[in-house]
Amino acid sequence: MGPFIAAWLVGEGIIIYRSVRRRHIPPGPGELMYSSALFLMLALLAESDKARPLAVTLAWGFDIAAFMNLYPPVTGPSAGEKGAPAQVKGWPPSLIPPTQVLPGAVSSGGGPV
Repeated sequence: MGPFIAAWLVGEGIIIYRSVRRRHIPPGPGELMYSSALFLMLALLAESDKARPLAVTLAWGFDIAAFMNLYPPVTGPSAGEKGAPAQVKGWPPSLIPPTQVLPGAVSSGGGPV
C-alpha cells in the first residue's frame, strides 16, 4: 500500500499547489474531498490482490493527468494560438432583443400580441 498512499499524497499536493498558484488561497474542502473519495474507491479496489496493480496504476495515472493540467499552454494550444480549433462565425448566437415579438406570444393582458 506504500505506492498507493504516495500517489494519494502526491495528488493532494498537486491540488493544493494548483489552488495556491491560481487563486492564492488554499483549496476548498470540496476539492480535497472529491479527490480523496476517488482515491478511497481505488483503495477499495486495491484490497484485492489481483486488482492492486490496476488500482495503483490508475492512482498514478490520475496524478499524471492532474500534473499535466497545471500547465495548459504546454499540453495544448489556447484559443487564438496557432493550431487551436477554429471558431465558428456567429456562434454562439446573440440573445433575442427584449423588443422582438415571438410568434404565439401572449401579452400581459392575456390575449395574443
